[in-house]
Amino acid sequence: MRFDMTKSKAALTGALLLASVIWGAGVIFMQICIDGGLETGLQMFFRFWVGTCCLGILLNKKLRQISTRLVVCSLLCGTLLFFSFFILTLGLESTTPANSAFLSASSVMLVPFISWVMLKIRPEKKVFAGCFLCLLGVAILSLQLKGGLHFTVGDSLSLLSAVFFSLYTCTVAKVSGGLDASLFTFVQLLVTALWSTVTLPLSGADFSVVGQNLPALGAVIFLGVFNTGLCYLIQMVAQKSLPPTRVSLILSSESLFGAVFSVLAGYDPFSIRLVVGGSIMLCAILLVETNLFSFSKKKKLVNQ
Repeated sequence: MRFDMTKSKAALTGALLLASVIWGAGVIFMQICIDGGLETGLQMFFRFWVGTCCLGILLNKKLRQISTRLVVCSLLCGTLLFFSFFILTLGLESTTPANSAFLSASSVMLVPFISWVMLKIRPEKKVFAGCFLCLLGVAILSLQLKGGLHFTVGDSLSLLSAVFFSLYTCTVAKVSGGLDASLFTFVQLLVTALWSTVTLPLSGADFSVVGQNLPALGAVIFLGVFNTGLCYLIQMVAQKSLPPTRVSLILSSESLFGAVFSVLAGYDPFSIRLVVGGSIMLCAILLVETNLFSFSKKKKLVNQ
């Protein structure tokens, strides 16, 4: 399987970085939702339905072009996407946000191996190096080992969610060929929204809190429109031209932007860890996405 990266590589990389910035900012909006009484189950319910409805309105008559193959592929990808979130949410109940962030980000190391098996693509050596550097950067950003390293059930679930996210990213690359990116995104989000509705009773959601806190309501709408509808559309478009390992690596910078926004919003103090971890992550992306660390000629077609 080959990915033609001669077309708008810079634009696609920039779009993925924009998605990472938005996802990073989502940490603040999620906290606003929590402060306003919207627990995680309700957040998932509203953000996926808002994202689905927004895309549905934008696509309008184009929805008639939905094919049986697109529905089947979307059912598979949407289900993987939902359980990635659902398992991660369960894990957060018995682990720290820092451990969860690090373990879920370990998907950046899993994607090259899974794509190698699923897509028959052998990643370049610099991709493995970049993924390792990226995970190291996330570790510096998130982990605090003063009290020692303890592996809990929540940590296990966070690691399992990383496996699901990796499978999701590689499955999208495997099945998205020939599918309309916008319609593929819409049906995926619809499937995820339906799963969120079915499992909502398990979270003990209390709808009575909806509307009682306007900032929280505004925050969950923002998460639905931008963090869900827009960002997943960007990912689907990018994955039609970029290999999954590169997509995963760039999107992993979400943790860096999340840390930056958390500092700017006053939730966390500025620290040297932010500078060091962030610098390592940026070096990882530059290593894979540019020729700054290589004297080899740029290839038009890249077999990752």
